[in-house]
This record gives sequence, C-alpha cells and structure tokens, in this order.
Amino acid sequence: MIETQVLVLNITDEARDKVRDIIAARSEPDLALRVFAQGAGENLARYGMTLDGDQLADDTVMDFPGFRVFVDRDSMEYVHDSEIGFQESLMGGGFTLQNPHYAQAPAGGCCGGSGGGGCGCQGH
Repeated sequence: MIETQVLVLNITDEARDKVRDIIAARSEPDLALRVFAQGAGENLARYGMTLDGDQLADDTVMDFPGFRVFVDRDSMEYVHDSEIGFQESLMGGGFTLQNPHYAQAPAGGCCGGSGGGGCGCQGH
C-alpha cells in the first residue's frame, strides 16, 4: 500500500513577496525556501526556515508563484496547517511561522528576532 500525505501550508502575501525578493537578490534560480521542525514533540515545535538549492529525495515540494518550498518527511506533521507570515517592526522585520496544533518551543526566532520560526535567510 502506498502512503500519501497531504501538506497544507499557507503563506501570507507579505511573506510571499519577501521570499521572492530574497531569492531574486541571490541570483540562484534553483533556491527554494526550506521549512523544517527541530526538537518537535509533546505539542511543542521549534521551526526553522532557510534557503536551499538541494531538494532531498523525501522532500515534499510546494510550488508558489515565483518560488518553491521544501519540507522534509520528518517535519511534515509539524509544518502541516502552518502559516508563514512576515512582520515589520522597529528592530527590522522577520518571518514567523504559526501552527494551530503545536505551541512554539522556546528560543524560536523570526529571522533572528523572537517568536515564530527563524529563517536564516539574512535577507533583511
């Protein structure tokens, strides 16, 4: 029997625009946004995001206008139903990742800030 999993991931318009801008500035057309969960379990998850040009064999790939998103098999359960956003603040801006099924584990970070999942993109 073949096991099929469906991944639902929402990205706000602001976050989509920012991801497209960051990838365009890198001039590497194969780059994608990798979303992952670390240290997940017990209804907690610590999320991360980074730019990645290497699709892994077990990745689920989602196509958005102007970019792709990679999610590895181990992270799918924790990323499913999440929303990626982008917030501007006095200290800069950053990506956030919210999931209604998992609380954020301590020491998350939105691109180096607090709250949400950190992106590691250095694009702000």
